[in-house]
Amino acid sequence: MAEPSVTDSGAGPAATGGLATWRLVLAIALPVVAIVAVVVLAAVVNSRPVSDVTDPLPVSSVEAPGATTASCTSLMAALPDPLGQLPRRQLMQGDDPLLAGVAAWGEPAAVLRCGVQTPAELTCSAPVQVVNGVSWLLLNGDGATTYLAVDRAVRVALTVPDSITSTGPWQETSNVIGATLPARDICANGEPVPPDGG
Repeated sequence: MAEPSVTDSGAGPAATGGLATWRLVLAIALPVVAIVAVVVLAAVVNSRPVSDVTDPLPVSSVEAPGATTASCTSLMAALPDPLGQLPRRQLMQGDDPLLAGVAAWGEPAAVLRCGVQTPAELTCSAPVQVVNGVSWLLLNGDGATTYLAVDRAVRVALTVPDSITSTGPWQETSNVIGATLPARDICANGEPVPPDGG
């Protein structure tokens, strides 16, 4: 009986060792390549421009029926630049009339709105805080606190992000309001006195 013929297919011990070496190289190289890709991607994301105090600030529209009153016009003309340590921001308003009576400072921005509507939280028994002669109602929000001046002819809202821990913007705004807008009673006959302009 003839012996079966055997041909060398190249899968001998030397070839098998080479294949194992390549598998080992790939097993080490692939995670390294993945890590490098993640680092490069993170660097690209971090190099993208972030909002800066020199960028125009987009501000959402809020109903402010008193924004064009004489009181708000006077207050807006008296607002400082900067507000404490916060530089004044240019607003991205476009032609939206609902953004009259708005000013902002810093990044993230503290935003002042003059002539806003009276919120439901303002009642004659609501607790207010007096800062430099101005009475404020505090409204806590998600990531910010809104201070609402309630003893002037118009309602003035100053919204300060939680990242600003100083009371400087609140105090300085109180000084400007106190010097610009005369004080008046918060309530009459058991009801909050309506602001000018509605």
